[in-house]
Amino acid sequence: MRYFFLILLSAILSLQAIAQTGTLKGKVVDKTNKGFPEIKISLKSNEKIRTKTNLDGFYELEAPIGNQTIIIQFDDEIKERDVVVLENQIINLEKVKLNVQYFTGVNVTGKGSGGTIDDLPVIDMGSIPAPGGGVEKYLTLTTAASSNNELTNNYNVRGGSFDENLVYVNGFQIYRPFLTRSGQQEGMSFINPNLVDNIAFSAGGFTSNYGDRLSSVLDITYRTPTEFRGSLDASLLGVSLHVEDKVNPRFNYMVAGRYQDQSYLLNSLPVKGAYNPRFMDFQFITNYNIRENLVWSVLGHFSTNDYRFSPETQETSIGTINQPLSFKVYFEGQEVTRFQTITGATSLKWDLNKRTDLAVYAKIFNTDERETFDILGEYFINELEKDPAKEEFGDSINTIGVGGFLDHSRNRLQATIYSLRHEGSHQFMTLTEDGLAYDMKGKFSWGIAAQYEDFIDEMSEWSLTDSAGYSLPQGDQSTIELNDVVKANNTLTTFRTSGFLQYEQSFDKFIENYPIAIKVKTIDSLGNKSHYIYRDTIDRSRSKLSFNTGVRTGYTAFNNEFYVTPRAMLSYFPRKYYINKQGEVRKRFIRLHASTGFYYQPPFYRELRRMDGSVNTDVESQKSFHFVTGMDYSFEMWERNTPFKFTGELFYKYLWDVNPYGIDNIRTRYLAENIAIGHSYGLDLNLHGEFIDGSYSFFKIGLLRSVEDLENDDYYTYTNSDGETIVPGYTFNDTPVDSTLVSPGFIPKPTDQWFTFATLIQDRMPGAEQFTAQLGFNFGTRLPYGPPSPERYKDTLRQKSYFRVDLGFGYDFLYKKDKPEQRKKMFRPFTDIRLNFEVFNLLGIKNVLSQQWVQDTQGNYIAIPNYLTQRRLNLKLILRF
Repeated sequence: MRYFFLILLSAILSLQAIAQTGTLKGKVVDKTNKGFPEIKISLKSNEKIRTKTNLDGFYELEAPIGNQTIIIQFDDEIKERDVVVLENQIINLEKVKLNVQYFTGVNVTGKGSGGTIDDLPVIDMGSIPAPGGGVEKYLTLTTAASSNNELTNNYNVRGGSFDENLVYVNGFQIYRPFLTRSGQQEGMSFINPNLVDNIAFSAGGFTSNYGDRLSSVLDITYRTPTEFRGSLDASLLGVSLHVEDKVNPRFNYMVAGRYQDQSYLLNSLPVKGAYNPRFMDFQFITNYNIRENLVWSVLGHFSTNDYRFSPETQETSIGTINQPLSFKVYFEGQEVTRFQTITGATSLKWDLNKRTDLAVYAKIFNTDERETFDILGEYFINELEKDPAKEEFGDSINTIGVGGFLDHSRNRLQATIYSLRHEGSHQFMTLTEDGLAYDMKGKFSWGIAAQYEDFIDEMSEWSLTDSAGYSLPQGDQSTIELNDVVKANNTLTTFRTSGFLQYEQSFDKFIENYPIAIKVKTIDSLGNKSHYIYRDTIDRSRSKLSFNTGVRTGYTAFNNEFYVTPRAMLSYFPRKYYINKQGEVRKRFIRLHASTGFYYQPPFYRELRRMDGSVNTDVESQKSFHFVTGMDYSFEMWERNTPFKFTGELFYKYLWDVNPYGIDNIRTRYLAENIAIGHSYGLDLNLHGEFIDGSYSFFKIGLLRSVEDLENDDYYTYTNSDGETIVPGYTFNDTPVDSTLVSPGFIPKPTDQWFTFATLIQDRMPGAEQFTAQLGFNFGTRLPYGPPSPERYKDTLRQKSYFRVDLGFGYDFLYKKDKPEQRKKMFRPFTDIRLNFEVFNLLGIKNVLSQQWVQDTQGNYIAIPNYLTQRRLNLKLILRF
């Protein structure tokens, strides 16, 4: 009995000792105050008692009572915190900030995306000095995306069209109206910048979990509300309002509405008239936690674009110094376009356990688009006096072209798209010996999607050209022949499906007592520069190798095409150290990466429609092979709170079964035939950081060559008896006596832009930091163009380079007034109040968008440039509460 009571007493004391614990809770963040996942937390007295932070940087640790020291460790950076643990008490510890920045996919366990798609710094999009602002404008100023039209949200990436870009919002693929011809009609982007929490972008070489497009991926994540917040942006171009709230621990929501009227901006276009654009949209997102690990989300969006325009006159100066010309048009008629889109989407996300996540996405997209116009134009081409010594200098002295045209359209497109998608992932883990932590070994992901599409397309458009009283083209004298006749009544109902399998893993290599040698530069009191070698030993040095490999597969019903596209990506994070301003040894963030794979783009409805309106359902996927290699390099400079980041990428894309297209304004018209091969290659360089303390600035340079070679595009040139090449309308002797076969070979794609440079600079005035300045600078070399014709080999002319500078000045009413009691009573409900004054197109550059072709009295064709907007002033009020 004595032994029994001793054993029982020992058991009771052991249970009492086990019960004598407390709970420690805290959060670990990076230099930007963003939650840092997968950070190791342990007790100094017993390293077997440990845990890791979750995806938001929070952790919870059970610890014995008494004085304890917790250790927070990331790579070679170790922080310690002393705490007194009380029995059965929850102790909330102060936030721990690490001296590094967290990049998606660059975590210690490789649980993320492997760095295949980069997160961009999220700034206040309302401060970007550009018409409409928004995420797309931000991309064109900071990434490999480019645009030569400030009126549109379209962008091109590495030689591709906008149709080659994937756009996701909260996991749902986004569509835009199909019939849009010009940026004036387009309206607002689906993406509401005031709701954005994270922006991820890849310019090529993305992994198999993203869909089937040739160029890029933009992945937008909206915020999950944690408290009541709102915003109001009001300017001369429109107004935007949003509110959000976390109603209770289970339910939160965001609601937003926008209204835009760009008539003030459009009145700066060369074509004068009555502009009446009205664009509105409304969207909401709700999240409901059915259980702690089961979240139901709903996303809704409604948009209506009502564009009315009655042109009156247009006057454009053309020609050269030796032959200055004036092109003047008098208009009658009007244009009316209406686009209405509705998107309803829902998702269910289930964190089944620590290893497995499951999700289901369902979406319905509907669009009803109507395009009607009857525009009558009567034009005169006048020769101007070029002698400045004459009184008539600059006046018309001769009319060399008189004509007219009538453009007619009655188009309507109705489309409904239903989609259902399932995605999941499973994390392979090994339980450690103490049973308190997991070792991440790899991640397997999968997905399958089905989509049903229904299109009804009615087209009726034509144009009549009259030059000097003669209808063109000239045929039977008893009939009037029309140009560009498109008559169609198309219906297409089809089904497509796709899926992917993907595996990713990271390998860490640790070396104990790793010796380092760092070259340190110094400057003595006399200004003499010297250097020395700092030597030390790192207790535990780490390098990392991660890979991502996967395969996509899909099937499209209308052409019975099945495809399989493998993709792979490799990243290496070497050991590299530096000494910061405080004399501390830090590990430098460097990532070397390469990705490759096949990227097929199954045709969507617009890619099936020929220029005459008929539909070719035999069109197959456009296909490409990508190879991308590059480097990410982060460094500290000027003692900023966040590191600077430099990225450089070399890329090459080989394309085949290309479906050639032409671009007029923003309207993309396909030949609807897989009749070309192509190449795109170049270099992209990007640098961003806090050049001004507290404000991000961005610089980018892009080099690109994008060409294609069409099948059967050989043609003959003819010479007359005088040995001249016959050019209709130019040569007097048009009787051919000889011919030559010409093979155009590779010609530039419509988006072939050799050099681009852009910058977004944000600044505060020294000594008066409440005054801010923002500068957007965009330059792109000349894009190719040609006469209106399906003969692509003619599109080798180059239009004027694009050069635009937008400038904004602002006043921050609440600068350095973080606490409500520091503000005036009327300002206390607000977290941010700014008034911005913007100057669009500061230098008044006349940028060319496209060309209009007319004839003079000799039958010669003349390209009349269509210019973009001129200088405009704007006033914007930004409120955050």
